[in-house]
Amino acid sequence: MSQPFHGFSTQRDSAIALPPECFEQLLAEIQDLAEFKVLLTVFRLVAAQRDRPREEPRLVSWAQLRGDGVLERGLTVLGGELTPEERLDRALERAVARGTLLHLNVQRRGHSESWYLLHTAQNRRLVQEWEQDPGRLAGTSLDEAAAVRAQRPNIYVLYEQNIGLLSPLLAEELEEAAGRYPPDWIEDAFREAVAYNRRSWRYIRAILENWERQGRGDRPGKREGIDFEKYTSGEYADLFGQD
Repeated sequence: MSQPFHGFSTQRDSAIALPPECFEQLLAEIQDLAEFKVLLTVFRLVAAQRDRPREEPRLVSWAQLRGDGVLERGLTVLGGELTPEERLDRALERAVARGTLLHLNVQRRGHSESWYLLHTAQNRRLVQEWEQDPGRLAGTSLDEAAAVRAQRPNIYVLYEQNIGLLSPLLAEELEEAAGRYPPDWIEDAFREAVAYNRRSWRYIRAILENWERQGRGDRPGKREGIDFEKYTSGEYADLFGQD
């Protein structure tokens, strides 16, 4: 049974800042309550790292999320047949597919680990640097990392997250596209379609075919999904990493 709510704290030093997109975009778009709970938990865990040196990235591991008692209770109250761990995994898949979180697969000490970052322009650049040179993570939470790889969302998850239910016939076409186009092309094509409110596989396929014919290059005015970049050097810098 839930406890009575006695009001919000007014202590500024314990407040957790959230970018406006959480209210202006995500609150209207996210349908899965587990996904929203997981995203808010990542913000909380990242905010708890604000005392770390600026040069150390703010990351959250799957193990941290799985072991978070508050999140576990929050996922348990949703009921249904899924366990909290299954809900966590599905929520993380949805968040990565939506573009709010970045997912890293890290090989370290002979084991594979999953880590998550808030999706910002700065964190995207950091991930690219770590993939090229894991040694950059020396002295951080991921010290001794032997390899780092950004995990791209599954094309089926991207479809269900951004368009709707997947039919068996369309699943075959998506499988063919997954084998034909690079994963980052597929992810960016979905995001571009969503940005222009053209949520259909026909439109996404046309984007991919056009890129295949003409090449991608730098497309002026290209819109990306959620852009936290303007907050990385201002009021929210402590949440997202170094300036």
